Amino acid sequence: MKKLLIFFIATLFLSCNDGDFDIPAFDFETEVTTCGEFVLYRTNQNKTEVIVLTLDNDVLGTEIGEESINLSSTATIIYRVFDEGIGSSYFCQDIPPTSPTVLKELNAEEGTIYITTSEGATSGYRYNIVINDLVFIDGKERISFTSFDFGELEIAD
Repeated sequence: MKKLLIFFIATLFLSCNDGDFDIPAFDFETEVTTCGEFVLYRTNQNKTEVIVLTLDNDVLGTEIGEESINLSSTATIIYRVFDEGIGSSYFCQDIPPTSPTVLKELNAEEGTIYITTSEGATSGYRYNIVINDLVFIDGKERISFTSFDFGELEIAD
């Protein structure tokens, strides 16, 4: 009996603890929302999680074909979790609002953005955006995607 008790105590002390690691769902609505032409984002259904792609002003062009862009100071991707849903004007304001509160923010450290430009359905252009080798790092957390389909955006002339 004594050996059995020692075994249970040892099991408790040596048991594995995965810590407080929250793996984000990355389950976003299909619609790509814009603020201007250079801040693109997608939210989850209750608008408490968002992935934001910020591009340089000449990236979404009028040339048909595919372009690749590495993440840099002019092309960034941020994942945020909020304490409550954001409004439609959240990213369009010059001064960020104090509410809702950002609970978590992950900045992408690696990734290549592929933008395929084609003619729009009626006028303008359609942009299909895929991000390959996307990596978010936040201290101990590392979240990576081989291929992340950011979505499709159509901008009229």
